[in-house]
Amino acid sequence: MKRLHVLKIGTAVIAASILFTSQPVQGEAASSPSYELVLDSGSVIEGKAVIKQGVSYLPLLQISKDLSLSATLDQSGKRVTVLSPSMNLAVRLNSKQAVVNGKGITMSAAPFKNGQEIYVPASFLVSALQGEGLTYDRLAKKLSATGIYSGNDSSVYGGLRYEISQEGKLFTTNAKGKKNQLYDFKKEIYNQPVYQFTKTAKGLVILNISDYYGEPMLNKQTFTVVIKNGAVIRQSYVKYFNRFEENAVLSVDKKEIVLTDGDTLRILEDGTGKISQTYDLKKLGGEDDTYFVEAVDKEYLLIRPNKKGLLTYIDRATGERTLLYKKLLGKADQEYAEINDVPFFGDQIRFTERKGDTLTFHIGPMTGEASDQTMKILPSL
Repeated sequence: MKRLHVLKIGTAVIAASILFTSQPVQGEAASSPSYELVLDSGSVIEGKAVIKQGVSYLPLLQISKDLSLSATLDQSGKRVTVLSPSMNLAVRLNSKQAVVNGKGITMSAAPFKNGQEIYVPASFLVSALQGEGLTYDRLAKKLSATGIYSGNDSSVYGGLRYEISQEGKLFTTNAKGKKNQLYDFKKEIYNQPVYQFTKTAKGLVILNISDYYGEPMLNKQTFTVVIKNGAVIRQSYVKYFNRFEENAVLSVDKKEIVLTDGDTLRILEDGTGKISQTYDLKKLGGEDDTYFVEAVDKEYLLIRPNKKGLLTYIDRATGERTLLYKKLLGKADQEYAEINDVPFFGDQIRFTERKGDTLTFHIGPMTGEASDQTMKILPSL
């Protein structure tokens, strides 16, 4: 799974960029400070950086190797792609344009090649690797940053390793081995859990833990905690059968936190975790079932009952209910969604984005080919 964080360069990075706007330093040998990157696992990687024309650079290929990330060059030798199960980035020599997790980013300077190494701006790489606190010690001639993504272990975040025990107790362990219990769900864990972290705009951390189990793997239980200053301030637990949609943890505009136990939807204020609204999902959806909450926006909710599996648009102001398969699918696909039970009942409609008052949905192949469909936000009646 993809770890979903808000990537941003903090004030330390801005300060660091000011430090590097002095007179250009001539020659790599005269401008090769060391770097020390502290990983989110507590480990440290070190090496030589470069300052060129007032900009600090880090060796992309070497750091990728140290983090066990896959780094490849295209046939031209000018484009580098770095991949892992939970992040990806791509840069091109002599171009300030980069891509991180599918989003375009403009770097402060263009990457360059020196020997067999590719150097990229330090502020860009630290941000892309989910680090923070980029600083430069002029006396020690050392570039430093913390919280760098350590690789493939999805249970490590912010320098702590998270672990949920077989009895449902959630712990953190720091780099010194100190263990702390955050919460006790009092639920049995059956398989190897999957951890997914989301950082909110106001600094809260949302941790989703998914446990897939059974023979075959037809059951899914999800444990969610909202963390503030190292403590759990809100939590939820929900269990599903034979369907594996993902619940939203943030609203579409990223301003509200979303928590559900399948029966009730709670909308939380960012920063405080205070409950601002509560919804009865069974009443809204019209089915006595456990619900997925796939999107929350200012005007609407998108919810789906576990058994029937039909994505439903709910007007937040009036509670009016609209089955989207009736609006977005052709006759054959509508019939398929209603009566086909392989592998489960329901539609294959997935919300992808909002632009203005237009919503875009990806329609998975049912009786025909996959497609994308759009619709306007429905007016309140």
